[in-house]
Amino acid sequence: MPDPATPDGFMDGVWMQAGQLEEKASRRTRLALFAAMAFVGLGAGVGATQTPARAETANYRLVEGADLSPASLLHVEP
Repeated sequence: MPDPATPDGFMDGVWMQAGQLEEKASRRTRLALFAAMAFVGLGAGVGATQTPARAETANYRLVEGADLSPASLLHVEP
């Protein structure tokens, strides 16, 4: 009984199929990453819009009442 021979284009077909499977896997990965980034971005946007905005005065306990102008720091009379 002779050994069965593979067709001429068999290995080309195998590599073509492997390439198609790799392309599908990379497409799924890109889609999953895009969906995750969109979810995080939308979540951050919704979370940022729910916080109230209010201005507060800055309190510097170490330098309250101190004159920090350049003239006073250099001991120069204006």
